[in-house]
Amino acid sequence: MGAVSDLSGVVERRVLEPDPGLVKSLGMHHTLESAVADLVDNSVDAGAARVVVRFEVEGGQPVALTVVDDGRGMDEHQADEAMRLGRQRDYASSDQGHFGIGLKAASFSHADTLAVYTSPGDGAFHGRRLRKAEVQRDYSCDVLDPAVVEGELAGGLRRVDACRGTCVRWSDTRFPRINDLDERDWLAESRSRLRMHLGLLYHRMLADGRLRVEVEVYDRDVEEAGPPERVAPVDPLGFAATAVAGYPRELVATVAGAERPLRLECHVVPPKSSGPSFRLYGRDGREFQGFYIYRNDRLLQVGGWNDVITVDKTRALARVMIDDWAAVAPHIRMNPEKSGIVFSHELSLAVAGASAVDEDGVTFERYVKRAEEVLAESRKRRSTRRPVIEPSRGLHKDVRRVISAEVPLRTDEDPIEIRWRRMPADRFLELDREERTVFLNQFYRPMLTGGRTGLSDAPLVKTLVFLLTEEHFRGHHWGPRDKDLIEIWDAVLGAAVQAEYGYRDQV
Repeated sequence: MGAVSDLSGVVERRVLEPDPGLVKSLGMHHTLESAVADLVDNSVDAGAARVVVRFEVEGGQPVALTVVDDGRGMDEHQADEAMRLGRQRDYASSDQGHFGIGLKAASFSHADTLAVYTSPGDGAFHGRRLRKAEVQRDYSCDVLDPAVVEGELAGGLRRVDACRGTCVRWSDTRFPRINDLDERDWLAESRSRLRMHLGLLYHRMLADGRLRVEVEVYDRDVEEAGPPERVAPVDPLGFAATAVAGYPRELVATVAGAERPLRLECHVVPPKSSGPSFRLYGRDGREFQGFYIYRNDRLLQVGGWNDVITVDKTRALARVMIDDWAAVAPHIRMNPEKSGIVFSHELSLAVAGASAVDEDGVTFERYVKRAEEVLAESRKRRSTRRPVIEPSRGLHKDVRRVISAEVPLRTDEDPIEIRWRRMPADRFLELDREERTVFLNQFYRPMLTGGRTGLSDAPLVKTLVFLLTEEHFRGHHWGPRDKDLIEIWDAVLGAAVQAEYGYRDQV
């Protein structure tokens, strides 16, 4: 049978409108952190210098989320286009958005109603609202009364000290309900993860003052917001010292058919690192080996080898920065959530092959081997450290991860808990060997925690107390020396906390 032309037999062309049901799949791959980051990307594209992310609670339950910025705002046409699914516009090379679905996908991943209130600062106010159920039916969008929009937007603009800007609001959210003591940490943990995520993705902008982001909780019942938590920059390659002489090294890879070479800044993470630059998201930093890819100073990929090589525990200290977006962009594919990047076959070959080399002839393969050697040497040193008793409930999980990563844990002793309980004001701590618990005085809890409570509150104080007392839970009994030391610690720490308490009252 002969070849048939693609146009053979065509009698007419029909325009087939997309099924609104496709909205059901929007945002399926978004986490809360990546969804909020997509909204912040829009703020950055709008020239915002300040962004506030606000969780709203009512009756103790998280019910809504807003993101307000001091960007350029939008006119009426721009507001319509922002709510259009899959809109295509001329994106500037500095823009973070590219697919035209970010706002909708991010919002519908966690809420059923999306509202946008905006003003370009000329006295005009524009509001649009999408309900997921209605969009799934006919793509309809509500146009909101400008007077209502002005009222809704006023508080947000005051919050960022601006006369123009945009507020994106999620309502009818699908946040988990808070039912018991353990789940009460959901909001605190979500804020913590969000601050880490935003601090990581935008660390360059945050560090040089181009961007300020804050996270807060607004209680509808009392119509007040709690103290804002400023997002701090987290540089995944910002280590004070290098792990090995000669690093980081810059390798240059030549990609077949490319107009320009690709530069790879290859780092070997110091094996004793324990700060936020290493333990990203509070997890063991060994999980974050691989490529760190930037576009316009925004971090797009946090680790992963993109099938160039395999992830392996022996490569835990290897992190490679790719900062030339123009060089790498023609050779990758990225999903709309900006959470997955696929290298082309040509790019993978160029990085893994002998063409990726520095001025001293060090190849990518040799770099990876050197990172493996540094880790092996550090593990030999770690094995000689004195084991400690495992910390349990009461000590923050991030701290527990660091302890277990840095020192061996004793398997012949039960874990230690740290808890609060009532005791006389002149006492600070008590140790109970039978319950394997360090008790701290409940009286000082508000001062030491700033009023924030939870199972793992006051992490700094609790960690110091654990390190101070851990060895006294070893063995079968306490001798006179142990009891005397505990009395000394209680007296000294009690005096210190009372001095701190009195000092704060004075100021």
